[in-house]
Amino acid sequence: MKFSCYKDDLVDALKAVMPAVAVKPQTPVLAGVYLKAEDNVLEIHGNNFTNGVITKIPCLTEENGEVVVHGKKFQEFVAGMSDRTVNFSVENNSLIVTSSGATVTLLTMNAVDFPKVKAIDDGSKFKIRAGVLCDLIRKTVFATTKDKTARPIFTGVNFDFKDDCLALVATDTHRLALAKTSLPINHTPFTFVVPSAPLYNVLGNINTKEPDNLVSVSFTNRYIGFTFDNVFMTMRLLEGQFPPYDRIIPTGSNTRARVIVKEFKTAVDLIALIAKETEYNTVKLNITAAGIEISADSREVGNAVKTVDATVLGDDLNIAFNAAYLSDVLKVVDAPAINIAFNDKFSPAAVTVPGDDDYVYVVTPVRT
Repeated sequence: MKFSCYKDDLVDALKAVMPAVAVKPQTPVLAGVYLKAEDNVLEIHGNNFTNGVITKIPCLTEENGEVVVHGKKFQEFVAGMSDRTVNFSVENNSLIVTSSGATVTLLTMNAVDFPKVKAIDDGSKFKIRAGVLCDLIRKTVFATTKDKTARPIFTGVNFDFKDDCLALVATDTHRLALAKTSLPINHTPFTFVVPSAPLYNVLGNINTKEPDNLVSVSFTNRYIGFTFDNVFMTMRLLEGQFPPYDRIIPTGSNTRARVIVKEFKTAVDLIALIAKETEYNTVKLNITAAGIEISADSREVGNAVKTVDATVLGDDLNIAFNAAYLSDVLKVVDAPAINIAFNDKFSPAAVTVPGDDDYVYVVTPVRT
């Protein structure tokens, strides 16, 4: 096996593959990346059985072959090379990496033992524009739980298709994010839950500079795959029933406020410097016709308060939220303003975008 390729191409390819490489593998080969050089194409696999990635880049092949090397070390040494081109050869069960006057020798593992990632050929398929898919994921995946003791179903994003509409929904039981889009495909309704970690990898590798490029999505009752550019990603679906999210979204309100996203986020982030010193990272909102006063108090540190302009309709209200739960949604909203609908200080509030019925974020208040 002997080939060479551009360093930048390989660095980008390994960025996509490494999240699928096992950190604490059951067998050593799962800590490796599979390399196959053939006919001027380098194919790279990572597979931890929960998710797998294949990517292909051009290379100059002098001798076809396949090999497995330790993924993390391989990535680190490739990144450290300074020349534009990196050369590779296999000799005596070792991969020889040469570039910029440096030579690195990495022990190899038997390529036959590596569980190569397989395409989903026998499942259902649909296509969606790259920009639309990224937008759906970005506006929902952050609401999945990070609590390792929580039910696994809450660590993923629910894909729900019916009536020519694809909705992505995520919740950690304290908040819920729903984003949807029209998807006129000839397909029966489907619903499944995709784990959040590989979705972040999808989000990080799709070329958003070409938002109209199509992503091919294939799925079975156990796996889902995403194909875009020179990358194929597959992941095992989560088992279990996603909660009936429609029942969680408020249908009415007693108080409604419209705020400028940039101003509101700046205020929340400022007050959060005090809020993070409290038990529940709590910021308090005093909502009146004069605007929204945001405050936080800490016995150990002090207090902070800031008022932002808002257009308020309905009753005055005092309500409190986890500061991060407010800040998180403000990071993903693209619009200049948002509407926030409240009922009372004990009921969930709903964040929406003016003139947009395709996104809603529901957040439960903190009881103070």
